[in-house]
Amino acid sequence: MNMISASAAAPAAALLPAVHDPDTSSAIFAAAQLLLPHLERGQRVDAATLRSAMESAFGTSDATGAWDWKTAYDASEAATVLFLRKYGRALFRKAASPAARLSALSKITGLLPTHTRRSEEAQTFQQFSTPIPLALAAATAAAITPADRVLEPSAGTGLLAIFGEIAGGSLALNELAETAPASFLSSFRPWLSRASTRPRSTTISIHGRSRASCS
Repeated sequence: MNMISASAAAPAAALLPAVHDPDTSSAIFAAAQLLLPHLERGQRVDAATLRSAMESAFGTSDATGAWDWKTAYDASEAATVLFLRKYGRALFRKAASPAARLSALSKITGLLPTHTRRSEEAQTFQQFSTPIPLALAAATAAAITPADRVLEPSAGTGLLAIFGEIAGGSLALNELAETAPASFLSSFRPWLSRASTRPRSTTISIHGRSRASCS
């Protein structure tokens, strides 16, 4: 996550158009919505619960190839983002210090399954999701304010970006992947109301210099 001024972020608007997979992104969003009540109740989301949500959202099992466990993990991360979008500001008001916020967030992430299975694409491009504690640390160090524009050059499912949203910053998001994460970010436009999502960009100009985006 990189924090830049609004004027310096302007070149980001020239990124390539998004490539969407509406069916997959909608199904991931639906699965995330099914998982959200578990987080709200403080109930653990185990592999069986995650599988049930994915099968309900996709209408079939992973055996058909319609979804894999990387996609399922995307859905669980999306549920986390939905939770933070709904309760993040109130949580941060109640837990004023970084240590208190970390403790609260750790309880939430502790309800979710760990990533024990990786897709071929994830292995090929060495794609790793940002752990929530590190996302909190980055956002805290950046000291984001409503006057800032936050550029996330490899946004994934938005685990970093949501902290910029909670802080009130405007967002510019980019994602290289053409599949679920990129299209999922676009399906999140209603809640990332100030976000710009454009996948498949190879470089982003920052302060007059080109900087490669990463996956």
